[in-house]
This record gives sequence, C-alpha cells and structure tokens, in this order.
Amino acid sequence: MFAVRLVVLIFLVFYSWSMGQIPPSGLNAFGKVVAFSFFIAAPLLYLLPTLEALLKEHPNLPAIGLVNVLLGWSLIGWVVAEVWALKKPEPVAAVAVAGAPTVSATPRETKTCPYCAEEILVAAVKCKHCGSELSV
Repeated sequence: MFAVRLVVLIFLVFYSWSMGQIPPSGLNAFGKVVAFSFFIAAPLLYLLPTLEALLKEHPNLPAIGLVNVLLGWSLIGWVVAEVWALKKPEPVAAVAVAGAPTVSATPRETKTCPYCAEEILVAAVKCKHCGSELSV
C-alpha cells in the first residue's frame, strides 16, 4: 500500500503544481481547486514516513516523526525516515524473572507464643520473635 500512496501523492503534487503554473484567469473552478490541492498534497507527501509509521502503529513513531520533520527536507533524511517507518519492529522478548518461591497451598499449622503473642509454628521449640524457650 505504501507504493500506491507514494505514487498517488507524487501524481497529485506534480499535477496540482503544474495547474498552479497557469495564470488564475486561464483556469476554471476545477482547475483552481486542483491548483489549491497542492497545499494539501505536498505536506502529505512530505510527511508520508510519519503517516506510514502511524498506520503501522510503529513503537518509534515520535522519533520517526522528528527525523521526518527535521531532516525530511533533504532527500536522504526523508528516505531514512521512510525506511525506518517501513521496517518491521523487532518483537521484544519476554524475560522470565526468577521470583520468590511459590507458597504451598496447604495452610501452615501455627500457634501463639505465650510470651509475645506472635504466631509461630506448632513444631517450634524457641520463639523466633522473642527468643523464649517453648515447652513442647
């Protein structure tokens, strides 16, 4: 589709530019509309790389737009922006992060420490919170 948009915009720009070269007294209403369409088609042709990036939902759309606007006046800058816009973005690989170990689904058997009232395991011999010796 890019090639079709490019060819149509180039045709519209050159056709409307050539109609604009004719004095307004020599043009009918349609000719004047075509000549005026230059002011729409020329910016669209200039911003075609940004439009392509927008249509492809490119992740680097702001950067492509900046290159297009700031360097697009030179043919090299415009081509760089267009190639960048047409380049398929590389998929981002998901990185598996080793997290905390999973907690077992079985509930842990706990009891309350008689000295500090904190929860401790039933099998505990010493309270991990207050350090008190527990009777088994």
